[in-house]
Amino acid sequence: MAYEIQELAENKLIILYILNRINMPITDEQISKIILDNKLMNYFYLRQYLDELLESSFIKLEEEKYFITEEGINILKLFFTRIPFETRQKIDEYILLNKEKIKQESQYIATYYKKDENQYIANCKVVENGIVLIELNINVVNSEQAKLICDNWKQKSQDVYAYIIKVLTSQ
Repeated sequence: MAYEIQELAENKLIILYILNRINMPITDEQISKIILDNKLMNYFYLRQYLDELLESSFIKLEEEKYFITEEGINILKLFFTRIPFETRQKIDEYILLNKEKIKQESQYIATYYKKDENQYIANCKVVENGIVLIELNINVVNSEQAKLICDNWKQKSQDVYAYIIKVLTSQ
């Protein structure tokens, strides 16, 4: 029982440590990738711990991105030595190698949802320094089209943005 409580606390501290070290809001997919790529805990525990950290206000979720709160930083400062040094080192190395990629992924956001029968909305955005540069809501007839639009957005959003600016600013 004591081991389980220690593991639970350590895993929550790992999540707080990642959010503190990355120093920017990250998506559910991004935090899952960091955790799973480094084999820090299983996916189901991660889901549970994220929910518990949200409930206790140690992290927040805004615009589908997680970030550490002041309370979370304070808890991490008090207990961060409970995270094994090797684990902290592994996280630090991963973030150092992948932070720029994670940051770039955070700028191109694409999600979709079902609005009505045969009606899906693909919501695509480019966000830079917290400012939405462009946001498109595209109404399509099926989830396959919406998913395709979202998948292509990350590669083609710069071209779409440049085209729209060019067309709208020409005389």
